[in-house]
Amino acid sequence: MTKRPENVHDRYHAHVYFGPATVAQARALCEQAGELFGVAVGRVHEREIGPHPHWSCQLAFDRVQFERLIPWLAQNRNGLDVFVHGVTGDNLADHTTHASWLGEASELKLDMFRR
Repeated sequence: MTKRPENVHDRYHAHVYFGPATVAQARALCEQAGELFGVAVGRVHEREIGPHPHWSCQLAFDRVQFERLIPWLAQNRNGLDVFVHGVTGDNLADHTTHASWLGEASELKLDMFRR
């Protein structure tokens, strides 16, 4: 079973995953999240970047924003998968132990954190 997001950290990232057919949908979702919740919206990457196995856009937020943002993302993602993780300074733990999902989980490229 996929681990659901829990508010146990001070800071978070949510990575909205998409592909060529859903880039406009993902862009609109991220922009709306920024407008509604004041979260920082990163670039829309139309390529795989870092440990992410899909195109993605990052949302950065804190524990206060988590309480409203995560339920909204769950309700409005419309089939997009969202990877959510705590930001603790330990990249490997953040992308494994502190990781959760809205939608289907994907296998991340974690070798970059194991060097």
